[in-house]
Amino acid sequence: EYEPMSYYDTDGTLIGFDTEFTKAVCEKLGVTPEFVVIDWDSKELELKNKNIDCIWNGLTVTEERKANMDFSVSYLKNQQVVVIRAADKDKYTTTEDFDGLTVVAEGGSAGATAIAADMPNAAFTEMGAQADALLEVKSGTAEAAVIDLTMAKAMTGAGTDYADLMIVASI
Repeated sequence: EYEPMSYYDTDGTLIGFDTEFTKAVCEKLGVTPEFVVIDWDSKELELKNKNIDCIWNGLTVTEERKANMDFSVSYLKNQQVVVIRAADKDKYTTTEDFDGLTVVAEGGSAGATAIAADMPNAAFTEMGAQADALLEVKSGTAEAAVIDLTMAKAMTGAGTDYADLMIVASI
């Protein structure tokens, strides 16, 4: 799940921007989409083995991936951001402030790549999902999470379950 892009509503119906966009494109193509939840770590293998026809939810375009799969024109420009507890806003102002501290991101994600590149001295811990990374920060077991901006804006701040978290920087 990746709110607001693709997630389940209270009735268990898959909704969100990617979901609705997929349905619209499939309607134009004259096909009916079948949404399949896969192990995100195996996404490229699932595609290669033809268990799925397409990956349509938050796949970062990289040169390595371009060599192994075809891409449509990108329809969303996203970035990675650092999320912290709002109470720590004066404590962390640069990525170097996280040297030696626990920073979390979804394993294999653009966030994990950003930590390796821009926060190499942080103690990186891999999470199963971006939402898990936010929970680690909220609970205090990590100082920061690196996640997609779209998710960070949807899930943190006033009126959310993570009202005590905030975006401090983009990387």
